[in-house]
Amino acid sequence: MILAKLPFAIHALVETAAALSFIFNPEKQLPGCNTAAKLILRQYGGLLLSTNLICLVILSEPNFTDTTRLLAAALGTYHIWPCYRAYVRISQNIEGTGKGKPVLGGPLLHLIVHLACFGMFIWTSCVS
Repeated sequence: MILAKLPFAIHALVETAAALSFIFNPEKQLPGCNTAAKLILRQYGGLLLSTNLICLVILSEPNFTDTTRLLAAALGTYHIWPCYRAYVRISQNIEGTGKGKPVLGGPLLHLIVHLACFGMFIWTSCVS
């Protein structure tokens, strides 16, 4: 069952970078955003960090339970939304930074990473 916990470790790594970006550089996620938008983006970064805490709890548990499967399904379905965001950014040629280097690899890398996370979590939710 160690392999079934791999998505939780990967999620914690991937979302830590994203969370820190939303918290410390919200204007790179939404160029020209006002103070209210920055607060929302920082709040979202905090939410991502809380999902990492859930992942760390799962990783520290010795047993693979039905609760682990349900949390995998929940975290997997979350990844639909970053996939959608990346797809729209690609299809409409929208860059998050407005100028310069794309944030954390840009939308194509985001799509690939979040599709992989989605697939791994859904697989984990189905493991018996």
